[in-house]
Order: sequence, then structure tokens, then C-alpha cells
Amino acid sequence: MEISIEWFPPLGPLGSQIGSLARLLAVGIIGAALARLWILPEKRRKLKEILTHSLTRALLIYIAVSAFSLLYSVDRTKTVLEVVRLVTLFLLYLSTCLLTEREHILWPFRVVHWVGVALVPLALYEGATRQFIWRGYLAEGMLVRVNATFVDPNIFARYLVLAIVANLILQYLNTEVRKRFIYMGSLLVLLGGLAITLSRSGLLTLVIVLILMILLIPRKQMLQPIGFLGLIGAGILALRPAIWQRVLSFREGLGALDAMREYLMKAAWAMFKDHPIIGVGLGGFQKMFLTQYISLKTVIPDAEGATLSHTTLLTIAAELGLIGLAALSWFWLTLVRVLWRLRKTDPEPSRNGLENPYSNSNVKDNENLNLNVNVNRFERYIPAVGYFLWITTVFISSQAEARFFEDPIIWISMGIMVCISQVSYTRRQSATKDEC
Repeated sequence: MEISIEWFPPLGPLGSQIGSLARLLAVGIIGAALARLWILPEKRRKLKEILTHSLTRALLIYIAVSAFSLLYSVDRTKTVLEVVRLVTLFLLYLSTCLLTEREHILWPFRVVHWVGVALVPLALYEGATRQFIWRGYLAEGMLVRVNATFVDPNIFARYLVLAIVANLILQYLNTEVRKRFIYMGSLLVLLGGLAITLSRSGLLTLVIVLILMILLIPRKQMLQPIGFLGLIGAGILALRPAIWQRVLSFREGLGALDAMREYLMKAAWAMFKDHPIIGVGLGGFQKMFLTQYISLKTVIPDAEGATLSHTTLLTIAAELGLIGLAALSWFWLTLVRVLWRLRKTDPEPSRNGLENPYSNSNVKDNENLNLNVNVNRFERYIPAVGYFLWITTVFISSQAEARFFEDPIIWISMGIMVCISQVSYTRRQSATKDEC
């Protein structure tokens, strides 16, 4: 609901922190976690475990590198704001770890999936009528690129890819034929919605994520819906040649994709070469570009053009240098290790009764409770793969639209992954516990 930023009155600097439903929700989650910490001693013990987790340490290293850049940043005010945002999102991560319980593990998948399905009719309406409910200028020109309630068609496409990943995970964890047919139908809807965004980065992200999903879950139950998705995708490309033509434009170089992205990438690379070790400071790209690298701007003089970097890797390289890239690499290495450990510790999964593996509704007596806990332990890897692919989706698409560490979905995903990993290592004996 990025459109919600239009619903708030001007609040000055405060508005930039709470001026949307997503930010208010994040504040609410953090507040709820603080209340639990105050009331429940076991939550304070759990917080100590979370703070010693390897992923938490990796995130703190990146935040520390970002805060250190305040000493030399070319735009200290922007650096302070960016560090505050990182700290706030880190608190969201901690809060997610603290509040997540066993029955919550699949909730984000269900919510993102069904909200994505619900947004597609709106996108179809916008594409058919050119009547946009927000940012109507996107309807101008020969190609109409729908954005629904999002700030940009590519961000909408990112959300739809997240919904497709959620659909595939929920399909795999479901054994009821009727529900699997419903998921297959909604998968078709989501792919159609992604197609009408005409987002090249969205389609490329989907292809890479599906390949990773096949590698991480190489089982027949996963290959069938992915094969169906590929078949429908090929049909859509055949029916709408314009989509295929946009995809093929990748072969023509950066300039064919977007002139603004081309000069922004050149500027980021130039900053990195000039400041290779520590960069220009977190959030300093725009000021440095406008003051020292403006000659690289190639759009026509009367067009303002973009001045914020749109490529996460190059942005981090320019703003934090090799130190920032090392911190980012350590973060990814740690994330992969968390997933790999889950894969090694979980036996070959059983697929009995997996639609609600984290729900107490299946628990009727002590015998069923113990059975459910065993099934849950075997199936922690599959939801973890889903959240890992959510983070990967945001990272890949952020190479075209930025917003990686700024996207709350990755912090929530990391929080739930930590929760799942804690179950695997520290709470195997707590068969009657609902908490992660």
C-alpha cells in the first residue's frame, strides 16, 4: 500500500519516518515487542539468543560500517537519516524474531500471495482503461505499464514475484487437491499481472528465482507448478510480442534499457574508483553526483533526470567502498550458511498434513501434538527456502530499482528465518512449545 503515503498530511521530518501504513505497522510491531520484553522474562532470554545469532552479527557489522561513514560522509545529514532508518529496520528484525510463533510461520506467505492476487484485477483495469488510481503519468505513451498501489511498475512486479514464490511454497506444503487447483489458478493470475507490468527486471528476477527454487527444492511436487508456470509464460510471450521485445532489449546494452540508469551506473563506478576503500559515505551518492560528477549526466538539459542510484551493488560500492561490499558479502555468506544448516539438520521431509504444519488447530491430544512437532521439525527447511528466496528476489530486483536494505520485507524474512533456525538448534526438546 505505497499509495498510503498520499493519505497523510505534511508532517515535516517526522512524516518521512511514519508517513505510510507500512512504517506505522513497523512501529506497531516494534512497540508490541518492547511490551513483551517488559512483561515476559522468557522474551528477554530469547533476545539474548537472537543477539548472539550469526545473522544478527552480520547485520550489526553492516550497520556499524554504515555508521562509521558518518565520520567522512559528504552529506552527514543524509547519512544520519539513513543510519536511523537502518537501525529502525534492525529493530523490526529483532521484533519479528521475538513475536513470531509457530503458527505464524506461513502467515506472510498467505498475506502476500492473496494481496497480490487481489491487486491483479486493479492492474488489468488500469491497463485496459488507462485510468490509474495513482501516478497517472505512467499511462502516457505507447506502452502502458501498470503500478496498481505501488510507486513504480517495477516495484509492483517485485511484489508479484514475491507472491509467486509464496504461491509455490504454499502449494508444496499442501496435499488437498482442491486447494492445489486454487493455487494453480491464482498462479496464472499472478503471472498475468506480472506480464502487464512490462517489467524486464521483474521477469528476469522471476526466472532466476525459479531456477534457484528448483536447485534448493529439487522435487517433483515443486517441478510440476514451475513447469506449468513456464508453459503459461511462454504462451503470454507468444501472445504479447511487446513483452518479449522488451526482454530482448537487454542484449543492446545499458543505454537501450534506460539512459538515466546508464549515467547513474557510470557515476557510481567513477565514485568507487575515486574512493575505493571507504566510499563517499552512506547516502552521499546524490550530493556527490550533483557536485562532482554532474558532467556524466546525459539526459537533455530541460529534463531533470534521476540523481539517486538505482543499482544496489554499485550504490554500496560508491557509498561504502570495499568495506561496504565486504560487509554485504559477509551478510550473504551468513544467510546461505543459515539455510544450509537447516537443510543438513532436517531429514527428508514428510508431506503428510503440511498445509497447516505450524497451526495448533491440528493438535487434539498429546499424541497428535508430538506427531505435529516432528513434522514441523522436518519441514522447517521449506519455509526457510521461501523466505531466503524473498530476500533474493528483493536483492536481484534492487539492481534495477534499488531499495534492498530499505525494504522491510527482507528484515521480516530474516527475522522468521532466525526463528526457524532457533527451533532447529536450541528448542528441539520443547515439544509442547508454541513459540519459535
